[in-house]
Amino acid sequence: MRRLAAAVALIVMLAGGGAGLEDRSADAQERLTAANWGYQLQGYGLAALRASMFDVLVIDYSTTGGADGELTPEQVRALREDGPCGTRTVLAYFSIGEAEDYRYYFQQRWLGPGDQPGAGAPAWLGATNPDWEGNYKVRFWQKGWQRILWGKRRGAKKSYLDRIIDAGFDGVYLDIIDAFEYWGPHENDGNDEKRDSAKAMVTFVKKLSRYARKKRGVKNFLVVPQNGGGIIADWSYPDAANPEKEAAKQRRRYFRIIDAIGAEDVFYPGNRDENNSFKPRKYRLELLDQFADAGKTVLVIDYLTDRTKIDRLWSEADSRGYVPYASRRDLDRLTIPAGHAPVCRQTP
Repeated sequence: MRRLAAAVALIVMLAGGGAGLEDRSADAQERLTAANWGYQLQGYGLAALRASMFDVLVIDYSTTGGADGELTPEQVRALREDGPCGTRTVLAYFSIGEAEDYRYYFQQRWLGPGDQPGAGAPAWLGATNPDWEGNYKVRFWQKGWQRILWGKRRGAKKSYLDRIIDAGFDGVYLDIIDAFEYWGPHENDGNDEKRDSAKAMVTFVKKLSRYARKKRGVKNFLVVPQNGGGIIADWSYPDAANPEKEAAKQRRRYFRIIDAIGAEDVFYPGNRDENNSFKPRKYRLELLDQFADAGKTVLVIDYLTDRTKIDRLWSEADSRGYVPYASRRDLDRLTIPAGHAPVCRQTP
């Protein structure tokens, strides 16, 4: 039933009767009606990626993470067009809620004792993420951070999104969307620095998408957030006169901007890096179902190596109309679980 509901919503959208395409062609959404997907950020080989049968690939825009390893337009075109199954969709991983110290834009002079932001740090740079060495929280709503991400098309300080666009990626896979939770209301375990952070994140994603689609002229540029599904929930808007009404408003805005959603640890959340127990959280599934019902492809990844758990992931995801993938949390290999290898949907 879930798959049917999502399919009906997608048909309405493609027919021009639903919100979400922002004057873009049906091809934008069609490129994310995936039967399978692959996700690798470290240590990937272009030949192996190109030879795979995945409909959608999510990779880092650079083989090294820095400017020295940026993929060329020729390399990205080959990934998109020269595989065994014909044209596929290739999305660039793009962390927008944290700064990473190995990226071309990061300056070590920003740091002080204990590798925390020092006196020379920009106002948008926040504390280090204790769970990921070298990652730093960012005040994503500030213009200084946004100027690093988009708007400068040339030179050594060419912005991050412009590098991705110029390389020819189909779109971006936005990580740390849930940064709005960190800066948001204490009721949601935030620090209260920006209590309207959920609305600010919707606005942020809208600015990013409009820059790519309007100013850069890539009309069908795909925008896929990872996690942060609570951005459409009423609890993210506790200061609104009517939280449910405000959530509905922001949900409409968000769904007009994005093309799909990715989600980690959906069916097997827990404290271990891999192979946690099967304990899906009802509220997360209900949120993801809202995305699916709006015609948005739901890409889920659980970090698993256990064959039995992987089999159940595929079964549970398929029953809800989600597209599953399983790998190690390091995302340092392109995983093809036994019994769940992708197959071509079309003749090359």
